[in-house]
Amino acid sequence: MIDLSEEWNLTFELLDDTQIWRERAVHEILLRDSDHVDATTAYQIRIPLELIRRYAPGAQVTDQMRLLLPFAARPKSLLLNFDLAGAEGKHASLVLKRDSALIQAGYMSHVDGRPIGDQPVGGALWAGVSDYTPWAWREHYVGREKQSQRLRLLGRDREWREEALANYLNADLELGINAHHVARWQHQTEDARRALIEALGEGEDAESSSEWILLAIPFMPIRPRGIADIDILVAEFCDAVDSMSLRARRSLAELGRRWHVIIDTVVPVDRPCTVKLSEQRPWRGAPSPYLRQEIEVGDASTTHIEIRASDHGVVLDRLRVDDFAGHRVDVKVSDDARETADAIALYADAGTPPGVVRVGLRARPRRGYRRPIWWLQSLIAMAGTTMLCLPVTFAYLVESLALLTFPLTLAGAVVLSRESTSLAERLLRRSRTLLMASIAALWVVALSRLLLHADVGWAESAWVWARDTISIIG
Repeated sequence: MIDLSEEWNLTFELLDDTQIWRERAVHEILLRDSDHVDATTAYQIRIPLELIRRYAPGAQVTDQMRLLLPFAARPKSLLLNFDLAGAEGKHASLVLKRDSALIQAGYMSHVDGRPIGDQPVGGALWAGVSDYTPWAWREHYVGREKQSQRLRLLGRDREWREEALANYLNADLELGINAHHVARWQHQTEDARRALIEALGEGEDAESSSEWILLAIPFMPIRPRGIADIDILVAEFCDAVDSMSLRARRSLAELGRRWHVIIDTVVPVDRPCTVKLSEQRPWRGAPSPYLRQEIEVGDASTTHIEIRASDHGVVLDRLRVDDFAGHRVDVKVSDDARETADAIALYADAGTPPGVVRVGLRARPRRGYRRPIWWLQSLIAMAGTTMLCLPVTFAYLVESLALLTFPLTLAGAVVLSRESTSLAERLLRRSRTLLMASIAALWVVALSRLLLHADVGWAESAWVWARDTISIIG
């Protein structure tokens, strides 16, 4: 076996042009429960022999090779139910986050064309940008939104962010940083931030550690020891971005938003094989039926995307492929996109430019799930209208209200207790809530008519109501 796991330059060359060795990408997304989707990404790869021979001159097609393989880019979020399957059943393991950050800092130096020692803080800043995860920042900013309501109402969100950033930095560094320091550093880095946003072309991201470089400082392997050190760091960052090429800026901007899944694995030399990653991704926005997922296209010669629902009682429609500004993307397809009731498939050919798109669609229950709720809500509406028009004669009023209220309540209980999958439960949540509210409103109308228009006291009215309702049940 050829061991090239220490050859980071090989990993860098693989990142430079992924279409050379990624022959096919297959993205499968399965809608199975109410809070997560099962996502599987499989790449058919073939690493060219001529590339391997630059690092192992005696390599042959029959050889097995161990290397650090840049598998895919992922948003900076927690991996759930993560699983890797290596080529031909071979070993595959995820490189530790801190080691991956160092590799990606080295790649930034490779793209920038300057030695790692000439990078800000000897590359430690880029390692911090890569190692950063948004959870700690959200705790100081998003997690304390209630405290910021007054400032937000006054249009002073910028002041709140500066104060939150100062608290975020002091939580790890304890350097006595205040909002005035943060405001000064953000003013210094504003031009560099704009340059990175323009290079990537995905709009602003309030949680990006490259656009908001102060977010990366607590994750650096070498941390500042004083405010003067941060002054130097900020100045080096601005100079570095100013001297970068467009490609380097794009790489740095993406590094702040996503991380490369780098795996230590064994693959055959110059032979096709498949490496697969499976995970669970959050389906945010419950109970919204709209699913949106970030998918990288153009990073392989061909890209296949398939989205399916595990529940045959769910229909998928309204497919959209958008960029980060919400504009529809013209994804080139060699064949028309295949759309069925429970599956949608897309095929992007080699002419698709590399980038990340947002694939969105709507999931909705079939009519067989929705019709009973619609019919029952219609009946409840008609019954409520009838109750308001009933004559005030006491005996007739009580019997009529009981006859209208109880059967519809019983039917509603049956519909609400109908067994359904977790996925269908998410999609029907609003309809079920509306049905429960309709039943409650029906009872309010009935009791109001009974108590306001009966000829006797409320106690006797309630007794007659209960007696007639029991008689109807019997």
